[in-house]
Amino acid sequence: MLELDVGNTRMKWRFIGAQGQDDLAGVVLGRSLSLDFLPEQLTPQRVRISCVRDHEYQVQLSAAVESRWSVVPEFAETKVNHAGLVVAYAEPKRLGVDRWLAMLAAQELASGRFCVVDAGSALTVDFVASTGRHLGGYIVPGLALQKKSLLENTAIRIPEFSMQAQLCPGSSTESAIHNGILGMTVAWIVEECRERLEGGQLYLTGGDAPVIAAHLQNKAISCSLVPELVMDGLRLALP
Repeated sequence: MLELDVGNTRMKWRFIGAQGQDDLAGVVLGRSLSLDFLPEQLTPQRVRISCVRDHEYQVQLSAAVESRWSVVPEFAETKVNHAGLVVAYAEPKRLGVDRWLAMLAAQELASGRFCVVDAGSALTVDFVASTGRHLGGYIVPGLALQKKSLLENTAIRIPEFSMQAQLCPGSSTESAIHNGILGMTVAWIVEECRERLEGGQLYLTGGDAPVIAAHLQNKAISCSLVPELVMDGLRLALP
């Protein structure tokens, strides 16, 4: 079984062997349709895909999969009521399939109400009641997009560099930006969880999840990191 999680800026993959365990896994950045990054020895009998990109991209990706392995890939699609999860959207198809899959997987882990934060290019937050009813959510720019928007729409200019953001006032323009964006994001998630989670469980996934989780825990917000939450949902969506 080959599983693909195709996001806005990267593609995660994992190959599940005959024993039901992850034999190989990886991440590739960009929007390339080439599957050359996958090891040649992979010979999947099924391919399950979560894809947030447009229909044309999905058609081309499907053709690439079929050309390489003669396997027709299965694409997950959001459903209004599936495996006990009832989505809040009046038009369920407009709920991103990655958000839906993450909620499906988190519901299997949770013992009551829960929240899923997916911290990728976009940062999404979704709340689900103990009954399995989706209570709605939020979509905001992720940490990198917030920084990009600030730099593209102001006269601020900083060099490209990497730094560990902290929840304190910055002593340089660079640290003021990084610390401010992280602090604003963490404070918002803390406020929402304290108001709406009511003792439920919080699950984080996505590329920026580790740094956000560390600061949430410093704020006495208990959370669980589940890096493969979206792909874990594929098993429930496409058994």
